[in-house]
Amino acid sequence: MGLRDPGGRRRDRRLHPHPSPARLRIQRGRPRGGPPRTQDRAPLEPDQTTPAAPPRWRFWPVLLSAVAAFLIANVAVIVAGRAFAIPLGHLDQLTPEQIAILTLSQDVTLAVVLVALLRLWPKVRPAALGLAAPAVARAGIGAGAALWLFSVLVANAQAAVVGAHPQSLIVAAASHRSVQGLVIDLVFGGGVVAVVEELFFRAVLFALLRQRMRFAYAAVLSSTLFAVAHEIAAWLPVFALGLGLAWLYEKRHSLWTNALAHGTVNAISFLVLFFANSNAA
Repeated sequence: MGLRDPGGRRRDRRLHPHPSPARLRIQRGRPRGGPPRTQDRAPLEPDQTTPAAPPRWRFWPVLLSAVAAFLIANVAVIVAGRAFAIPLGHLDQLTPEQIAILTLSQDVTLAVVLVALLRLWPKVRPAALGLAAPAVARAGIGAGAALWLFSVLVANAQAAVVGAHPQSLIVAAASHRSVQGLVIDLVFGGGVVAVVEELFFRAVLFALLRQRMRFAYAAVLSSTLFAVAHEIAAWLPVFALGLGLAWLYEKRHSLWTNALAHGTVNAISFLVLFFANSNAA
């Protein structure tokens, strides 16, 4: 039978039947064959807002790769010393050319072997070592200048207590009076050495420790290894420098920014020694 609306007109129930429960379910869902709605496929898509954490390296393969590369590099420097008759027991007497030969044999070997072993065994890609992050010149140079001043203050404090014990290579650089010698020192000491040491001590050792402990512990342990690898007599300023470089790598995670800071420290030292000796002469 029909119904009447408020205006008195008759409506036919058959023209407006009550929808069945099945019809309601179809209406609430998307039409068959139609394009999927956003809310239908959203749960199936990964969350792009939160970046995935980088995978943690395998500890022993990475550590053994670093140790093996370090030992091979030291064998290479011994071979180079004998091949070119360089007195390895008197580093404070080396010429700029001899320092360049030893730097090429040791540091380049260390970098090449280390990256190759990490890539082959624990499958650590170069990008994970901070190689892909661009260098921030202002941060690197500014941090290097500040760290140079800080390391000088620490060295002076150490000298006041136990006497001055500069590194042998610094003593050798102090005797280099020629512009050619200064250029060699800057290229190899401020360039090659800075890149390779940051690769080994910060991008590998510090990063490996940082994945398993707090920053303070990782920085202290890696800086201790950094100081031990240098001459033990000058360990305190080198240790302080390592702490600052670990902090910079923690903030930037860029090998090149760290290398720029390390190179700035070495370059300032070479320039100060060169001009101080030139004025004294």
